[in-house]
Amino acid sequence: MITHHNIKYLSIIFFTGSVVLSLELLASRIMTPFFGVSLYIWTSILSVTLIFIAIGYQFGGWITSKIAPKYYKELFLFIPFISSIFIIISSIVYPILLPSLITQNLLLGSFVASSLLLAIPLVLMSSLNPILISIFKDEDNEISDSKSGFVLFVSTIGSVFGVIFTALILIPNLTNFSSLILNAIFLTIYNLIIYFLIGYHSFEKLRKLFLLFNLILCIFLLIFFYFRESYLSHFTAVKGKNNIEFTILYEKPSFYGSYKVVGSKPFNQNEITEYILYQNGTAQNGMDSSGHSIYEFTYVLDALSQLSTIGNALVLGLGAGVLPAKLSSKGFKIDAIDIDPITLDIAKNFFRYKPKNTSFFFEDARTYVKKCEKKYDLIILDLFADGDPEHLTTKEFYQNLDNCLNDNGVVISNTLMDFSNELALNSVLSTFSSQFDDLHYLHVLDAKVNNLYIIAKKNGTSKKVEGFKLDLDYIPRGIKPKVIQVLKNVKKFKKEDYKYQNILYDEKNQYSIIFAKILPKYRKLVTSYVPSRILIN
Repeated sequence: MITHHNIKYLSIIFFTGSVVLSLELLASRIMTPFFGVSLYIWTSILSVTLIFIAIGYQFGGWITSKIAPKYYKELFLFIPFISSIFIIISSIVYPILLPSLITQNLLLGSFVASSLLLAIPLVLMSSLNPILISIFKDEDNEISDSKSGFVLFVSTIGSVFGVIFTALILIPNLTNFSSLILNAIFLTIYNLIIYFLIGYHSFEKLRKLFLLFNLILCIFLLIFFYFRESYLSHFTAVKGKNNIEFTILYEKPSFYGSYKVVGSKPFNQNEITEYILYQNGTAQNGMDSSGHSIYEFTYVLDALSQLSTIGNALVLGLGAGVLPAKLSSKGFKIDAIDIDPITLDIAKNFFRYKPKNTSFFFEDARTYVKKCEKKYDLIILDLFADGDPEHLTTKEFYQNLDNCLNDNGVVISNTLMDFSNELALNSVLSTFSSQFDDLHYLHVLDAKVNNLYIIAKKNGTSKKVEGFKLDLDYIPRGIKPKVIQVLKNVKKFKKEDYKYQNILYDEKNQYSIIFAKILPKYRKLVTSYVPSRILIN
């Protein structure tokens, strides 16, 4: 039977199991700003997790065969302590190493990054399961088999707890860097508690050393946690290219990513000249000190909105509120959809957004358009973060959009594209074309990875795309040439230009596979000019 004494050991199995899955979940969030979210990333994280858990099981069985049974309990209590050390080492090292790994092959770089964050702690903590089984076997050989299954049961339930606690408590309230350190603090403190609960008699030679090391580590971890921001500021760059200095004005974790509002200014100047909103290291929008957007895509989308009659507009993706503000100033009545309500607060507090003629709905875009009964003259899709969400790239989604559109309505989409990748371009355009007969697209000339703008209409009865007059006087002088270049590069999509149509469906969506090669190029581009401190979340 399970004794009161053994429950204390089982509790360590429970909590180390929770830390294992907590680390896995945090690793995915830590790596996102550097490697993006793709099939390759999750392949690396899951592979590393399973490989090193398996190695840990083997290691635990091997080490118990090499030492005397009287040392099993001492070994069992030392391992969480050692795991804490390697978790904090990972925390210290990854802000320095991850920016350089993005320059490597995506699969290789993400595998190395996953191993850096997870390998040794997973090996050590998963080794506790066979060690505890050996402890039970040493105490009572006859019932050890029944206890073995219970050990694995407790470890698995602990992992479930770790996922829930990390997802619902740590991630929405703390940065991933802080959460990683807290896992190490938690292990150390709990190990000390168990040490005193079990009693000194469980140790023969190492009790004083164990106590001393744990106390020193606990104090160090608490100090490091308190000064964590100072560490990040010291070892991660805040100065970008062209002598531009960046200052993080606001940082907020959420269920949907890490948000940062960053101010930039020329080096050695006092006044901030630009404000940029980043989500997981990707710029969502920004404005200068005079209130104008600093990104050309805002002006392109605004200019293309002239293809629609003034009426109801559906904006999927609030961003910093820059585009909805422009549309409402023209007289559009707007329904703005964003999955995260935090974005509205950020837009109001940092980007001068004053909602006018706008209703807000904080839910998934697919959910909204599927149930909407309203008809819109203009629908804008501006949902890019790390690629468009996969479920918002299919024919079925565009059917839902079509049902929300007036007969003469216009859909305008902004997404990322590698124009050297014919399959990706074909997939996006042909999927749109499968639902909308009148399809045009435009983009920056001579750019391999850049924005792709798509204009989709039910028919050709609305304003003509080619040759329509644009009001460009309001565009800042520095951005206007690029905006004009994009708007003059309008192409009509012709199915005959492609030998085959690669339409994306819900049941057969290859978006993640196709774009797995595009997103790394984009991430490399981002990390070339975005300081590493902004990418660390």
